[in-house]
This record gives sequence, C-alpha cells and structure tokens, in this order.
Amino acid sequence: MASPLALAAPDVTARAKVLMRAGVASQPQARALFEQAAGQGSGPAAYYLGLMLKNGMGGAQDSAAALRWLELAAQRQVAPAMFIVANMLQDSDEGMARFWLDAACDLNYPEALQQKSVALAEGRMGYAHNEEQSFLYLKMATHAMGHRTPEP
Repeated sequence: MASPLALAAPDVTARAKVLMRAGVASQPQARALFEQAAGQGSGPAAYYLGLMLKNGMGGAQDSAAALRWLELAAQRQVAPAMFIVANMLQDSDEGMARFWLDAACDLNYPEALQQKSVALAEGRMGYAHNEEQSFLYLKMATHAMGHRTPEP
C-alpha cells in the first residue's frame, strides 16, 4: 500500500475527510493532509483546510489563513467556499463579497441563492432593492435545494 504522502490529491482529500470526522485526536493529521492536497491543486482540500482553520479544528484558529485557503478553493470553483468567502468579506469588502456570492449563485448553490434573495429584498450588500428579482432568486434557491450537488 502506498504511503499517504504518495497518494494523488483526491485520494489524500478523501482520507483527510475521514480523519477530520473521526474526532479531535485525528484532526491535526487531517489538516496536514488537506494542506498537502490543496498544495497539489485540490479545490476541495483547500475548502476543508479553510474550514478547519476557520473553526480551530486540528490546531489553532487562524481566520486570515482560513480566508486565503477558502479564496483559493473559491477560485477553483468550489461553490460552498465561494459562499463562505462572501460572508467572511461582507463587512470588510462588500464588492468582493458580492462577487463571490454571485459566483456561487451562478453555480446554483442553494444557500447563496437564498442569501441573494434576502439581500435583494432588503437592498443590502450593494444590491438595489428589487422584490421581483428577490422572488426569482427564492424560487431558484428552492429548486436548487432539490437538486443539491454532493459536498466537495
């Protein structure tokens, strides 16, 4: 059997997901494996590494590093990462927050569609108040929830 370090990024990511969910004792190893796979180009690994850093799983919490890894995952088309980045940036960079929320909406990520619906209804995040658009995004969110893609 190959050592975990010799595995391809998708295999390393799958192994790291198991370790992450196995409990606190195995989370540092999961974090290291996610970092390895993310370095090999895995968007899902960058996403999970960002989540672990954001939540202090497997080591110290590091919001700045979490944002960097989540942005990398978002750039690699991981919709949940786009959504989280949008929310992390909402108070500091509304334009980029809107960019990532729109990108997640383009991938039919249900939570993003729902959040954009609310933002349009309330005229928040730099979106103009628009009840008709809000209703459309709510319908899209409802549909997307019934056709959710599996987690990365």
